[in-house]
Amino acid sequence: MKIMHIMANEAIAQRPKRRYYSPELKAQIVAECQVSGASVAGVALAHRVNANIVHRWMREQADSLLPVPRNEFVALNLPLPVEPSPAADTRSPPVARSIHVEVRRSAGVVTVNWPLEDAASCAAWLREWLR
Repeated sequence: MKIMHIMANEAIAQRPKRRYYSPELKAQIVAECQVSGASVAGVALAHRVNANIVHRWMREQADSLLPVPRNEFVALNLPLPVEPSPAADTRSPPVARSIHVEVRRSAGVVTVNWPLEDAASCAAWLREWLR
């Protein structure tokens, strides 16, 4: 009786390679699925592709059509604090002593008022917040 080592045979056997589908074929199959009345399972079967893969391709194509989110950060030109001169006109309007930051998103508005004397920490906070 001959004893056969199954473990050795499994180690020698190569694993099946993954199938590759060209982008053109993917686009063609997704286009066929988007025709009115077409069945995704039927189109996938006709092309000998698993229907789950076709559904994934359709999701990927839909995701690629969405606009890329952008960072809507607008650089702030902060005025430097200027010491009033003794000869300055006292009737001039007062200068704002705070930094006003307003961020608008679809969900709402965030408003932050920061003391002008602490502009450096405001800039650091904005850098961290917008990462």
